[in-house]
Amino acid sequence: MDWKYKHFFREQTFPSSLAEVREAARGYMSLSLGWRISEIADGFNASGVSFAHACIAHFHFQPATGGTHLRIELLVERASSMGFMLVDIGGYYNIQIGHWLDGIQDRLRQLDSTGQLATAGAPPTLPPPQAKRPAALLFNGCLLFIVIGFGLYFIAVFVTACVGLLTGHFVWIGRSGTSTLHGTTARITSGIILVLYAFLIRRIAKMSRR
Repeated sequence: MDWKYKHFFREQTFPSSLAEVREAARGYMSLSLGWRISEIADGFNASGVSFAHACIAHFHFQPATGGTHLRIELLVERASSMGFMLVDIGGYYNIQIGHWLDGIQDRLRQLDSTGQLATAGAPPTLPPPQAKRPAALLFNGCLLFIVIGFGLYFIAVFVTACVGLLTGHFVWIGRSGTSTLHGTTARITSGIILVLYAFLIRRIAKMSRR
C-alpha cells in the first residue's frame, strides 16, 4: 500500500487524432483548471491541488482504432490540511477525473465547430455558472460534513483516551452507544489508542515534510 499517494485510474477512447486529443487535454488542465504542465514522452504530467490535497496526474496517449486512447493516472497525496485520506469518501476523485474527460470532450467539440482551440494566452474557458453547480455544491457540502464528523469523532476518542489513561475510566463511543471500562483495562485500552494516534500523527508529519 502506498502511504503517501492514493492512486486513481480512468481511461477513454476519443474519435479524434492524437495531436487533437493531447492539445485538448493540455488546454483543459492548464487553462480551465490552472494546473502546471510538464511534458513526457507519451503525454504530459499535470500538477495541482484538488480538495486541499496536492495531486499529480499522468496523461498517457496512444493511437487506437478510430481515434486516440487516453489513460489518466491520478496520484493524490493522502496527508493534507484536511487530515489523512485513507479512502476516497463518496468517490470524489473518480468523479473529478470523469469531469476532466467530459471537459476534454467539450474542447474537442469546440475544435470540430470552430476549427481551433483556445491558446495559452486566452482566458480560461469555464463552464456556465449554473452548469452542475447545485449538484456540485450539494456533493461538496456532504463531503465536508462527513470529514468534519470524522474529525470530531477522532478528537472525542483522543480526549476520552487521555482521560481514561489518567483516571482509569474510559468511555468508548460507538455506533451502538457508549460503554465504560474501568481500572487496568481502561488504562491499557487508552494507552493502545494513544500509541496508534501518535503513530498516525508521526506518519502524517513525515509525509508533509517530504
